[in-house]
Amino acid sequence: MKIGKGAKGRTNLHAMRLLLLTADLMCSSQVAGMARGLGLALVACGTADRLLAAAAEGPSIVALDLNAAGIDPAELVPRLRSAAQAPAAIVAFGPHVHESRLAAAQQAGCDAVLARGQFYSQGEHILRRYL
Repeated sequence: MKIGKGAKGRTNLHAMRLLLLTADLMCSSQVAGMARGLGLALVACGTADRLLAAAAEGPSIVALDLNAAGIDPAELVPRLRSAAQAPAAIVAFGPHVHESRLAAAQQAGCDAVLARGQFYSQGEHILRRYL
């Protein structure tokens, strides 16, 4: 069990986790490597409801695959932010050609919004900022 200061100065009694919302197994595999490199447990969630439930279980950083079906950042991000256990950060990523999805995630208030390739190449470095 890891004890330390988390987001907004709260004391964490649980280890920080990386919560990933995706339906893509290849994406999960690549992000699992990032999580290991950061010393985080990865929790892959296939639905927004599962993500919200996992977020309530303790300190986390959230990664949203904007290519997953049914993701609406305008609805999901505020729900994550208002949860009793709000994530330290919400990072969204998606195909660079889906400019409207990337813009919607930015407008919804994600801490970082990246093209998929950028997330895969720089994700560990970017996520480290929020630990």
